[in-house]
Amino acid sequence: MLEKFLTYIRKEDLFDPLQKVLLAVSGGLDSMVMLYLFQKAGYDFSVAHCNFQLRGEESDGDEEFVVNYCDEHNIRLFVNRFDTLEYARQEGISIEMAARDLRYSWFRKLMDDEKFDCLATAHHQDDIMETFFINLGRGTGIRGLSGIKAKSGKLIRPILFADRLSIRNYAALHHIQFREDSSNSDTSIQRNFIRHKILPMFDEFHPSFRKNIIKTIDNLDQTEMLFQQKIDEIKADAVTEHPWGDTIRISAIETTDAARTILFELLREKGFSAEQVDDIIASLDGESGKKFYTSTHRLVKDRDELIVTTVENDHPDLFYIEEGCIGIENPFRMKIEQKVRNSSFQFSRNPLVADFDFNKLEFPLLLRKWQEGEYFQPLGMSGYKKLSDYFIDEKYSIPEKENAWILASGNKVVWIVGKRIDDRFKIEENTKNVLRISILKEVQIK
Repeated sequence: MLEKFLTYIRKEDLFDPLQKVLLAVSGGLDSMVMLYLFQKAGYDFSVAHCNFQLRGEESDGDEEFVVNYCDEHNIRLFVNRFDTLEYARQEGISIEMAARDLRYSWFRKLMDDEKFDCLATAHHQDDIMETFFINLGRGTGIRGLSGIKAKSGKLIRPILFADRLSIRNYAALHHIQFREDSSNSDTSIQRNFIRHKILPMFDEFHPSFRKNIIKTIDNLDQTEMLFQQKIDEIKADAVTEHPWGDTIRISAIETTDAARTILFELLREKGFSAEQVDDIIASLDGESGKKFYTSTHRLVKDRDELIVTTVENDHPDLFYIEEGCIGIENPFRMKIEQKVRNSSFQFSRNPLVADFDFNKLEFPLLLRKWQEGEYFQPLGMSGYKKLSDYFIDEKYSIPEKENAWILASGNKVVWIVGKRIDDRFKIEENTKNVLRISILKEVQIK
């Protein structure tokens, strides 16, 4: 197995022999065999052990076993104890998910602090098969069926070439000690049920089942690579990135025979579920304005686009500009100047610069988001217009409308910031004092 181990690391280009590797070691069969192989290979490594305190004395026994082994073999060891139950309660997640979050968060910190090049976990071929059946039951896409990767960024799985039986035989041959986790025999746990009930049944019907399923998963892995290339091509054509979010061209989705799959892939990383994607697809022929949410993002169906924005807002919705103020930094940078209108004065034609009759303004000025039902008198017009109608006429997208800022004097709109001023505050022949406001960075107008 040692030769296969070394060959697999070279073949998959998991890490350079001179790099520092952090081994995640629980004390169980798989991780202890991985640790033994790293020792025999002579790599530069250290060990990290997590005590999730979920099995009482048994968890403490695992910790003691790993500590003693590393002391005996002069191996650098890091140990952390977690209150996993409390974390799961606070976050409202399963214990399994809590343990995963806690360990990988700690591993990442360890790697940063101690300058490790990669993290090694002891996943093997049986894990691939078990995960395949778990994801199959969840109705996952091809990505979930294509198997566990040998390398994912800085995470490596150096014994993925071996199955559980060969690992157990190797441990027996070399007298490698390990700890048995009593929870591994609990078939009420989904993974254990697949391991102890489902896979043995397939073995009875087809002796080559395990070998063939690994081959099938490998084929799916290659198919997934081609699939991802196609998704990337569609994304480049259909998705446009903006400072405030992304837009997805509806026509690019509707004209395909796999609209549901494509849209799911475009939205997956933003937390949208397959069920939500079904609802979004059903809304494409409907009226604009329908909204869909995840914990981090919002999608709005507009006329020709799906508009995806983050839901957090880093800025309050109201800012005051006192008389004499020369500039502000939030929600965007403004330079504010008071000028005397004389023969040398010139109007700016830059839409991000606005000139007002100072004496018509009532301080403090208010910088705020627009409100439904508000109106103003667009420059050059004698009548009034609702802001909502102005936005429609100017073909504002939904995010542009929601991110429009208003400069107000009292309850009157002075300026749709960066766009159009109100005729009531324009400079006239008798204007003597001018207030000039300049937006210094257009991208920050939100």
